[in-house]
Amino acid sequence: MHLCVVSKTYEEDLAAADRLDGLCASVAVFRAITGGNDVPPQVRRHRCPEASEHLRSLLDDGLVDLVHVEGFYLLGHLPEPSPVPVLLVEQNIEYTLWEQRVTLAEGATNQRRAFLDFRETRAYELDAWQRVTLCAAVTDDDRRTMLQLAPQLNVRVVPDGVDHLGSSPLAPVAAQPELVFIANFAYQPNVDAAFWFCREILPRVRERVPDVRALLVGNGPPKKVQALACERVCVTGRVRSVAPYLDRAAVVVSPLRVGGGIKVKVLEALCRGKAIVSTGVGIQGLGSGASDCIAVADDAATFAQSCSSLLRDPAARRKLEHRARTFGAALPTWDEAAESLAACYRELVGARQAFPLGSVGGR
Repeated sequence: MHLCVVSKTYEEDLAAADRLDGLCASVAVFRAITGGNDVPPQVRRHRCPEASEHLRSLLDDGLVDLVHVEGFYLLGHLPEPSPVPVLLVEQNIEYTLWEQRVTLAEGATNQRRAFLDFRETRAYELDAWQRVTLCAAVTDDDRRTMLQLAPQLNVRVVPDGVDHLGSSPLAPVAAQPELVFIANFAYQPNVDAAFWFCREILPRVRERVPDVRALLVGNGPPKKVQALACERVCVTGRVRSVAPYLDRAAVVVSPLRVGGGIKVKVLEALCRGKAIVSTGVGIQGLGSGASDCIAVADDAATFAQSCSSLLRDPAARRKLEHRARTFGAALPTWDEAAESLAACYRELVGARQAFPLGSVGGR
């Protein structure tokens, strides 16, 4: 595997590249360049002529049997048409996130901007799907969304795995009334969730549970998220492992208002056997059974009530924890996820024989 990274955290990723020695044939890390207003935001944030030239060189040298592109916004770095089959994996259906942002935008100007970004992203994303040999989504829900927009697509499901944190404690660790939100705070939907939680939900919880604490755990918190820290709110930044924070949580929260795909933070909490309160966005992709083991609330008052009730009722919390652990045990492992991806690779290597050189495109 030749790994090509277009990075928004260039120094950090470049420093970590040596860890892949012996696993990859080559690793190339390039700095993402932001610019231009003629493309969707995600495409705008991942421009890099050097990466495009590097990929063209690999393809010209005949070193590549197939290309795996992680996210439609990176597809533009490939020459068109591609001389080899292309797999496009979508962790989110990105245009649906912009559709959600339209409803949350405040003021006519912001709503119009969000709508234009939604419309532009949908057009670019659909075009990307139609240009590649094979598409993959992380959930059945996302696969259905893709096929509704483009019924002719060839789409597989490559799920996220859930067994990477190891075994969870059999007995609850939580002793304090702590609410834990684990997220990558370099990602805007998680920033929105942190603000909504701290400003609209947590004050309501404190009215019922005065000694409650909230922990915002995860890398990349911008200054405005760091500013949420106070006597009752801890912002940790990057941590070595999220497992201890999950285990100490009385309740894990996922207050997302924008999102797609599946939420690894929720998968991890399920497998650690935690009581979870989430919005409907937070449980996307988990199927109808998720609502039996996760308390779902989409407005601040109901979300706060669910958190408060679980904090004050250990028996109800233990019941939800048991259901979460049972549900989590049935989720895909990373070995199963890897096999799904390997099956896509095998299919594409076979498909290469069906295309004359330089003619691979959508089908």
